[in-house]
Amino acid sequence: MRTTLLSSLLAAPLLAGSLLIAQPHAEAADLSPQYVQRSTRCPVCGMYPYRTPQWTGQIIFNDQSASSFDSPVDMFRFLNNMALFDKQHKATDIGAIYVADYGTKAWADARKAFFVHGSTARGPMNDPNLPAFATREAADAFAKAQGGKVLTFAEVTRDIIKSLNTSSHQH
Repeated sequence: MRTTLLSSLLAAPLLAGSLLIAQPHAEAADLSPQYVQRSTRCPVCGMYPYRTPQWTGQIIFNDQSASSFDSPVDMFRFLNNMALFDKQHKATDIGAIYVADYGTKAWADARKAFFVHGSTARGPMNDPNLPAFATREAADAFAKAQGGKVLTFAEVTRDIIKSLNTSSHQH
């Protein structure tokens, strides 16, 4: 009995210590895409992203707030000039970036997505835009059918975004 009691007393602090080690120190922020409300407005142009789900883009910030965009072009405009469009966040506050797959309307990681530049597709304001796709195969098929060149996220430069600025959509 004495050995069992002594063993139990010695084991208790070890067990408690192992439980403390197993506990996560802090929960990671949920950086999943958020539902785009009907009333949400694009911070760049003021349009309603809810109305154009195949074009929607979204940035999730580390504080779990989100900015939703009516098109990939406006999302890139925002990223290229955050200080103009968002006084509360900096680029270092960005936790995740998403775009809707043009074909499926499902969210895709924008940094891994493919964008078609120069296609016949027109964005929400009837201007040239950048249809986004989760896979290279889908983007290639779209470009073959609708024209244009497939680009990665990193290949979408400021100059490309500026070239898509038309008279009806100046920022």
